[in-house]
Amino acid sequence: MNLLDVSPILSSILGLLLGIFILSRKSGLGNDKKIRLVLSALVFLYAYTSFDYYLSLKLDINSLYSGGSYLLYHVIGPLFYYFIALFTKTAVNLKKWVLLLIVYTLIRWSLFLPILEYDTVNEIIASAGDYGVWFWIELEYLVSTIINILLLVLGYIKLQRAPLFLVLDRSEQLNYQWIKILILLFIVLQFASGFNTVLNTDSIEALEFYMKIETFLLSIFFFIFAYSIMYLPVFAFTGSFDDLPQATKKKYAKSSLSDSFNLFKQIEESVRKEQLFLDFDIKLNTLADKLNNSVHHISQAINENTQMSFPDYINQYRIEVAKTKLLELRPDTIYSISLDVGFNSKAAFYTAFKKNTQMTPTEFKKLHNADD
Repeated sequence: MNLLDVSPILSSILGLLLGIFILSRKSGLGNDKKIRLVLSALVFLYAYTSFDYYLSLKLDINSLYSGGSYLLYHVIGPLFYYFIALFTKTAVNLKKWVLLLIVYTLIRWSLFLPILEYDTVNEIIASAGDYGVWFWIELEYLVSTIINILLLVLGYIKLQRAPLFLVLDRSEQLNYQWIKILILLFIVLQFASGFNTVLNTDSIEALEFYMKIETFLLSIFFFIFAYSIMYLPVFAFTGSFDDLPQATKKKYAKSSLSDSFNLFKQIEESVRKEQLFLDFDIKLNTLADKLNNSVHHISQAINENTQMSFPDYINQYRIEVAKTKLLELRPDTIYSISLDVGFNSKAAFYTAFKKNTQMTPTEFKKLHNADD
């Protein structure tokens, strides 16, 4: 017996323990419990997949009662994308996503109904030459793989473009690089897995080898990914004191910042007078260095006196300037205005503008032009 023979059961055990660890851990991943739930759901999904592979290999891969995890394969992409959106504090229309996923699931599951006519997997595979059930299952799996890869790529792009509001230290930078590298490797793994399954699953032996290799790689991936993600602070993406690890918050709760109002007045003066909000790369460290104070105290003062996170606090000033520019007699393009007021993308500008005004920049212009 070699390592590949036991990799499915080892991967399922590791996945189960890792998922429990993520759910039970009190620090890391910020204040939003949904981040922890979605990440653990991903890990549990792979733990189940590994266990399903183990049962298939140990009992009878030729049985139609194996392979239940295949029915959930298409959930990987949406879960991963949603996790990255939560991690980077990006707004997502969850109701729309859930509705699409339900419709997608029902369509996909309906394609598996014809397999109930067969007694074994071998019979289904034998139908491939005649464009039978196996051919359509392979085609469906290829489509699901492409959708998963697309969502993984979009998630990676979202992570890459998400602004950081904190200068990371060396260990945090290393974890951040690992996360991005691992996502790219995960995309490659999905690509190889999907196409290898379509091209090389014309026999039970090929399916067995594929299951062993995939579970071995997944166990390595999730161990390193979860470790890296747990030690990269969500605080870097939110600047919110609430997203600091509990240990750090307790440390600063006992600090000299008993009254944050005076510090907040200094922040206000500095941000307004020097128009620091126009700098698209402004970070908590910028204010901390100017005011000779700690990053955590700056964040705490803003949160306690405005009930806003650091980026929301900065964006409110940007939006006020943007509204003035939008109402000029001959305004620049919305994209140009977004850059002028400190945003590094049009999408970020639209999101912040709607959050502050409950309307898009275009709707804002039309409303005020109609009033005139």
